[in-house]
Amino acid sequence: MNRLQTQISKFLSYTLRHHPERFNIEVDAQGYVDLEDIVNIVDKRFPNHQIDKKCIEEVTKDSEKRRFEIVNDRIRAFYGHSVRNKIEMDIAESVPDKLYHGTNPKAYQQIKKEGLKRKSRQYVHLSKSIDTAYSVGKRRTDNPIILIIHSNQAIKDGIKFYKSGDMYLADYIPPSYVTLYMHNY
Repeated sequence: MNRLQTQISKFLSYTLRHHPERFNIEVDAQGYVDLEDIVNIVDKRFPNHQIDKKCIEEVTKDSEKRRFEIVNDRIRAFYGHSVRNKIEMDIAESVPDKLYHGTNPKAYQQIKKEGLKRKSRQYVHLSKSIDTAYSVGKRRTDNPIILIIHSNQAIKDGIKFYKSGDMYLADYIPPSYVTLYMHNY
């Protein structure tokens, strides 16, 4: 992605995940908003560029991480929402035996006691790869630790997992399904 596409992607995340109300955008139960509304908002935000539907589609396709989805002239962020109304996600049809979560050592002490909580987000974010979990953990600390979520056992015990883009989501992961991944980076 070029510099402008990166800026647009960040702005889309800000708008769709966290503050649609600041732009008078109506978000439906699945997190979708009208694509034309987004095009107009992004065009106003970047007045020195010609922002159109094709530009937003390119940002959506060219992102190395699948952050957004466009369906029938509607767009949504896949995950990371902190908006007030909970975004409804479809239950994942298949889930890897293990999922991963990157965090910092201090947070791990609390997770061992209380499990993985969603905090200010709507869901706990989990990845299918250790590398993705590590890069997510790097956002908060120089030395992230990786947690293994034993998803098969959690599913057997009634925990629901959702799939959104490249991420897996859950409402809460009790500590009994979380272990520390032992590996030095």
